[in-house]
Amino acid sequence: MIDIEMPKLNSNDTAYVLVEWLAEDGQRLGEGDPVAVVETSKAAEELCCEHGGILQRLVAAPADCGQGDVIAHLFASEAERQGFLAGRTAEPADGPTAEDVSERLPLLTEPARLLAERHGIEPAALSRLGLRVVREADVRRLVREAPQGGETRVHTPSRAQRAVGAVVSESHREIPAAFTAAVVTVDSALATAIELSERTEALIGLPELLVAVLGRLQGRFPLCYGTPTAEGALLLPEAAHIGVTVDVGRGLFAPVVKNAGERTLVEIAGLLMDYRVMAMREAFHAKDLHGANILLSLNNDDDILLTQPIIFPGQTCAVSLAGIRREAVFADDGSVTSRSAAIVGLAYDHRFVNGRTAMEFLKAIKAALESPAGLGDPSVSGEAVSAGAPASPADVGSEEVGADAGNR
Repeated sequence: MIDIEMPKLNSNDTAYVLVEWLAEDGQRLGEGDPVAVVETSKAAEELCCEHGGILQRLVAAPADCGQGDVIAHLFASEAERQGFLAGRTAEPADGPTAEDVSERLPLLTEPARLLAERHGIEPAALSRLGLRVVREADVRRLVREAPQGGETRVHTPSRAQRAVGAVVSESHREIPAAFTAAVVTVDSALATAIELSERTEALIGLPELLVAVLGRLQGRFPLCYGTPTAEGALLLPEAAHIGVTVDVGRGLFAPVVKNAGERTLVEIAGLLMDYRVMAMREAFHAKDLHGANILLSLNNDDDILLTQPIIFPGQTCAVSLAGIRREAVFADDGSVTSRSAAIVGLAYDHRFVNGRTAMEFLKAIKAALESPAGLGDPSVSGEAVSAGAPASPADVGSEEVGADAGNR
């Protein structure tokens, strides 16, 4: 007998919804065959068999399932499955029955979910409809039948927003974060972005340039891209996988630009555009949202001066980009000129990254954006983007202990 367990599909959730079984009890499945549809806070995924065998489901769909929960068994033969069924006790389960789960957790179509959120309709009210699938017309009926008057409207966060809240809470609870920021003059970067956009017909802006910069600095600042372990060590990265925040009004997503240091700016621009469209359609897959080792938090609307991002659990650093503003500056001779500037922030896990390393990392980002020559060529390494930062984990470790006291 082989267990089918609920896998870990992304870093944001500890539990998922088993939406639908794609195979029946007693059906023989082969390795790689789809067996169920699982919904995370961000996407719906097909769960496939890692082994072949005859299926016996243990959980009725739809149902909440935690990571590692055994949801089904695979048997070598039908006789073995029947033996298992004969040996099951008739004692009532401690948890809810399949009927209870089905009643309590109706499936909502996307228009129904949006309408329910807009009118503050509680999940309990949707469950009382007794429907397995709630459609927009069902929600409209609830809205019409709701008592009018001075009742307080209640907003129930969506599943995606609850997942964001869980990640934020875990980050604040577990990670001793520090924060620093730098003002970056971005006139040259903006001019480079315009020139590259016109030449390549790709939509390149400051976020795309910053992704390219972060992709090339991983080799010089490995601690800033590391993955903490349960034993208190840090797994050093082989490549830069950058999670980039996207919020188009349908929830916060952080899809990942994998191997960012090996991508051209045109590739980065195309991928970020794809992610914006997927965010509008809520069409992400788990693979799009999993595997980041550093976060870029984009808060670059006009008039946003500074933002302090959270550090995602499993990462050590998060970079933020605020809005661009025009400001007056004094020249050495006392004359006044103007420049375009933006503040780039860095939140870092102080268990692994100290103040000196954080400041050198920010200085390298600043230098690369202020002198962006070469960013259009992916063959230009991080060593050539800027200078003066530690070059290896060994160098970083030897410098940090005594250097951090005055830089916190």
